[in-house]
Amino acid sequence: MDVNMNAAVTFGELLQKNPQAAAYYDRCTPEQRSAILLQMGQMTSQAQLRAFVDNLPSASL
Repeated sequence: MDVNMNAAVTFGELLQKNPQAAAYYDRCTPEQRSAILLQMGQMTSQAQLRAFVDNLPSASL
C-alpha cells in the first residue's frame, strides 16, 4: 500500500477516535483541509500523525 494512502487512512481513523479534532476538521474550509492534508506528508511515523491529529484543534493554519 502506498505510504500516502496509508497516512490518509490512518488520519481518518484517528479523526474518528478524536471527536474534538473531527469537529474542527469538519468546520475547516476546503483550503484549510488541503493545507492539513498536505502536512500529513511530513509525518514520518504513526506517533507523529497521532500527535498532529490530537493537536489539530489548537493548530493555527
